[in-house]
Amino acid sequence: MLTFEELMEKNGVFKDMNVLSPHYVPEVLPHREEEIETLMKTVTPALKNTKPKNMFLYGKTGTGKTCSTKIVMDKFNAMNRNAVMRYMNCRIYDSRYKIIFRIVNEVCKDDAKMGYPLSKLYESMLEWVEKNNMHMIIALDEIDMVNDVDDLVYTMTRINDELEKGSVSIIGISNRLHFKEKLDPRSKSALYEKEVMFKPYNATHLYEIVKQRSASAFVKDGIDDAALRMAAAIAARETGDARYALKLVHKAGIIANEEGDSKVTEKHVESARRSVDDDLIVEAITTLPQHEQIALYGISLLQINGSSYKRLGDERQDVFMSGEVYESYVKACKSLSVTPRSARWFSEYLHDLDMLGLIALTSSGKGTRGQTRFIKLTYDAEKIKSIVEKIFS
Repeated sequence: MLTFEELMEKNGVFKDMNVLSPHYVPEVLPHREEEIETLMKTVTPALKNTKPKNMFLYGKTGTGKTCSTKIVMDKFNAMNRNAVMRYMNCRIYDSRYKIIFRIVNEVCKDDAKMGYPLSKLYESMLEWVEKNNMHMIIALDEIDMVNDVDDLVYTMTRINDELEKGSVSIIGISNRLHFKEKLDPRSKSALYEKEVMFKPYNATHLYEIVKQRSASAFVKDGIDDAALRMAAAIAARETGDARYALKLVHKAGIIANEEGDSKVTEKHVESARRSVDDDLIVEAITTLPQHEQIALYGISLLQINGSSYKRLGDERQDVFMSGEVYESYVKACKSLSVTPRSARWFSEYLHDLDMLGLIALTSSGKGTRGQTRFIKLTYDAEKIKSIVEKIFS
């Protein structure tokens, strides 16, 4: 029987698989030099004892927003000035209270206790910034996941009105292009002082990214160049998502090890694709806001049970009109004991799901019940139904 020591020595094709993790921050991020330079220019005033502008970064998943921010943050904090930059994941810190509580404890080094009133935490933050003449920048990843985001933005920007020294600025990061449409005018004007759009990578960009990471992740000659090009091409065609390309390469390496092969080839990448696609759909759905999960669930139920609407235009059985999809969403909310949102909000959910590639939206055109949209699932309805039911079980 193998020992743990023997198993630990069996790396196979890998030298350091952690390099392929989406959480790994490389020293150099290919094809994001311009965005990183813009970030650096925006935060530099803090190093000169001046308040920097608030900033908003947006673009699809896997386009380098978080990685670029962390690269800049490491360089910024290494300057060792009266300025500090911190990163927070808003899937974990999803309220104004949680975010300010963490700032007070980890940035201001105050021993606050959970349950302290927000006003006390706010005063502690204000006092620390002013006493130390500190310029604090908080990067809020997936800021759209904050339940009371308008209150958060208002609090974090208005604190500067009370400061005689120092400042507080925020960098909002979001995958959702329509996020700003949900903000109230005051929050929108404060947060969008500076915007940077991260465009999807193309196949050449993705190839250079996976090649760079693979040089450190795999043993010498541990992966074919053709396998890297294949992973990049698949990711570019599907999403333009660097995380997807890296997951393909990572999973292909695991498959090569399991099969006892000494090198990762195109065959392993093709096998990895099926597994990674399933992993990504689960991850995508489980990390959606609750009402977007239910909207997707409602569409999957229509796909499985069929529509009761009489079609005047598109006769395909897997394409549905926005009205019937909204009705299915409302029914799904009631079955899950959740209060449904208005049709206006529901329209925003559809935009987000379309942007994430979970559904496809098309215009109905003239002559089809006036103005409506057709909606189609892009993944298997039964799988989506099963995933959402597990979330709510």
